[in-house]
Amino acid sequence: MLTNKTITAVATPPGVGAVAIIRISGEKTIDIINKIFTRQKSQKSPMLSHKLYYGKITDESNNIIDEVMCVLMRAPRSYTCEDTAEIHCHGGIATVAAVLDIVLKNGANLAEPGEFTKRAFLNGRIDLSQAEAVMELISAKNQLARRATLRKLAGGLSQKVKSARQQILSWLANIELSIDYPEHEEEAENLATIQQECVILLQNLDNLAKTANIGNFIQMGVPTAIIGRPNVGKSSLMNAILQQERAIVTEIAGTTRDTLTESVVVRNIPILLTDTAGIRQNLTDFANLESLEKFANLESLENSQNSKNPENEVDKIDKIEQIGINRTIKSAENAELVLFVLDNSEPPQQEDIAIMQLLNDKKKIIVLNKNDLPPKFSLTDLTSLSNLSTLNNVENVPTVKISAKTGEGLNELYSTIESLFFGGKISVDDDIITKERDKLLLQQAISHIKQAQQEISASVPEDIISISLRAAYVALGEILGEVVADDIVDRIFAEFCVGK
Repeated sequence: MLTNKTITAVATPPGVGAVAIIRISGEKTIDIINKIFTRQKSQKSPMLSHKLYYGKITDESNNIIDEVMCVLMRAPRSYTCEDTAEIHCHGGIATVAAVLDIVLKNGANLAEPGEFTKRAFLNGRIDLSQAEAVMELISAKNQLARRATLRKLAGGLSQKVKSARQQILSWLANIELSIDYPEHEEEAENLATIQQECVILLQNLDNLAKTANIGNFIQMGVPTAIIGRPNVGKSSLMNAILQQERAIVTEIAGTTRDTLTESVVVRNIPILLTDTAGIRQNLTDFANLESLEKFANLESLENSQNSKNPENEVDKIDKIEQIGINRTIKSAENAELVLFVLDNSEPPQQEDIAIMQLLNDKKKIIVLNKNDLPPKFSLTDLTSLSNLSTLNNVENVPTVKISAKTGEGLNELYSTIESLFFGGKISVDDDIITKERDKLLLQQAISHIKQAQQEISASVPEDIISISLRAAYVALGEILGEVVADDIVDRIFAEFCVGK
């Protein structure tokens, strides 16, 4: 997969800026720099590695293109382990294009997306897990993602995977010894040791695989839906968290007719926050629903009732609002967390009970809003009003009193969210799985090791056991890129930006 061609690309974002960086890597790098970079006449000695020089970029007619700073990084002490150079020129669009053009004319080829990092991987400077971390670090949208990715880039995840592979390799060596020397008297003891060590290794790998959800939340944000009946302050809560007037707020019930999603970071916790339409429905229909999934059939139920009785309660809600309510339910289904907003200044309503029933199986926080007004709400009253046994544990659901109007209680809400997803479970300074590919490969390795355990317990021949262990070894190797197909490598680096 390695080629001898010299590559170049602009390493800084497109557009006008004070400085732009053009990167060059490959065997022709030094020759290209010597042709186009002119230093002061007093500097006649060869350029030292890793030292920044002032000079001018000139064309074949010795016309000055730009005044620049240039640094040469000789192999193998460079990002790609090849001779590499960076030209720091002025950031004007025309200037950058002219400098890049002269580099191309002197023997470089335009780099493909991620080709510099791909060369670092192929030349053994970093493994595939670390290479992926480079792009993740560039794309990090919050401090949690940055810290987790930096640890991955430093090789934290790689070390755990390498340690697991080394353990499996030692098992395979012992098994091969037993196969080659049948008279080996310690065969049974070796298999018993492997069986015991499998338990510890499986626990470690399983704990690592479980971090994938946290890794996804860190990278993309925790999908969070604000749910409740009309006029309890859902949009006000949205605006309070965003600290801007993003959602329309009025005293008219049903103002919000559609879902509104925004990304926000609170206390370094990334959240995908969705404001939704208030749920108000025919209470008889609501009472017959046992889960969010069954709500999907409500629209057809309403249509059939409309045809039979045009004066029923559903007809009182206009069609646009009904569509909004259906989208609210879908948002609740897809959310990892629901902020169930209730009006603390009013007694519990039947609609509150119906919504609580719909959210029965969801991870949620009860948010008692309008705490700046005299309180009239009681969770005990909410339970007593309902004959639904599933609401008996409502007291165990985290509850926070807030005022979206004054901001009171928001810090407590943020702490509760942090506790639900990060507190006491995992630290972002631990090694975290951030890629779906790594998660699937870990799960494959775990499955193969469990298969080997079962085979040992069933006294299966050792050569069969070694097949399962070798499959686990290969799966872990794919995470590091030690055993991976060329097309997969190409696909991974194709997601990178040009110049990285």
